[in-house]
Amino acid sequence: MTDLVWTALTLIAKRFRPRSPGEMRGQFFIADDKDRSAIELCLNDFDNTGMTVRGNLAAAVVGRSVELEFMPKPGWASVSATMDDLLQETRNRIRAKERYLVLNTKESSDDAQDEKTEVGKYQLVVKLVQAFKDVAGFLDSDEQSLVFISNGRFDLPVNYSLDDLNQMNVAEVRALTTLVPSDTHKKQCAAMLATAIVDLVRSQPAASRFSYLLRHATELRTAYEQGYKIYAAGFSYEKLKDTVEAARIEYVGKIHKVLSDIQNQLLGIPVATIIVATQMKDAKGLGTEFFVNSAVLLGCWVFVVLTGLLIWNQVHTLGVLEAEIARQKRQLEKEYLAVAGGVGNAFGTLAARAFTQKVILFVVGGFLVAGLVLAHISYFKLTPDAWAHMASYVSATQQSPAPAASEASSGAAKADSAPNANTASARSNSTSPVPASAPGTQPSKR
Repeated sequence: MTDLVWTALTLIAKRFRPRSPGEMRGQFFIADDKDRSAIELCLNDFDNTGMTVRGNLAAAVVGRSVELEFMPKPGWASVSATMDDLLQETRNRIRAKERYLVLNTKESSDDAQDEKTEVGKYQLVVKLVQAFKDVAGFLDSDEQSLVFISNGRFDLPVNYSLDDLNQMNVAEVRALTTLVPSDTHKKQCAAMLATAIVDLVRSQPAASRFSYLLRHATELRTAYEQGYKIYAAGFSYEKLKDTVEAARIEYVGKIHKVLSDIQNQLLGIPVATIIVATQMKDAKGLGTEFFVNSAVLLGCWVFVVLTGLLIWNQVHTLGVLEAEIARQKRQLEKEYLAVAGGVGNAFGTLAARAFTQKVILFVVGGFLVAGLVLAHISYFKLTPDAWAHMASYVSATQQSPAPAASEASSGAAKADSAPNANTASARSNSTSPVPASAPGTQPSKR
């Protein structure tokens, strides 16, 4: 409904004859029913249009002129006598209202797409201000000023008039609104355009800087294009490839250095194995050979622990390198998304190489543990007393009963032995032979 009322009001305003230029009271000729319906719509929405008709709606007769007055609510639409009056309203120079009307030219916001009209040129400049908002540090809406950061704060007040709109080159201004691309180089191009703007208007008084910029749009575009050519000459796909290749070589060196830093310690592993194999002797008892073998085994433990710490440290170093390689890859994809696929394989190769080095370190650690196990086997084979002592100690620890259980078993053994003794005594008595009587004697009778 609101759009219909606004359309009706603009229809009336385009054929409205004011009493004096810029006045919102005058005559309107009702040519047909469409004109009368437009008046009726505006009268019914008086709160927004503020329209009144002398003689009310009954005076609106087709084929006759009617005296009317309208004064739209400021929050609903803006009506100005001239374009300069419109530009003097708060914030109209940096942002166009949704509905506005210029009485002297009979143009409204509905005509903003036509850049040959005053409102069309005005709408183009507003679009330029919004484009420069992304180039500048920020847009101060209260002061209606673009603020750039160039050796401190640099203000570019958005101040222009109808005369500036008529004298500017529409095609060049339109080109300025699309200079900054939205692709990979947006940040760099915005910085170059900001530099070109500041250099162009720096020598002008603050109040006339924006007017000067509109009238010299061609010079601004030329300065920007020259800066872009210099930047483009410094950036190329081949140069990016060279940069990535240099980074790849650097990281390959760092990855290889992880092993080269501890290569002397790694070469000590077979040396330690030879020492264990040659220095351990067959030891009987607790003689000299026993203590020599024990000292060699202790040295083997010290070597394994220290080398294991070195290997663990290098594994952490590889982890840091892998994280840095991943970060560099993400940054490349973010800044050069369009060409990242062609050079991103180098980072994948680096990640694979780092993983291989990590696997090698774990394999070396496995050999280290295996060597330690073999050293123990050799020690206990060549030092049987040590093995026997340890085996007997372990066996005694596992088989020794608890004190209470020992006493209980002892008491049970004693109890069992007593009846066994009595039984044996009885058996002995029953089976013992009766002594024979002497010859010639008779057994005594009682």
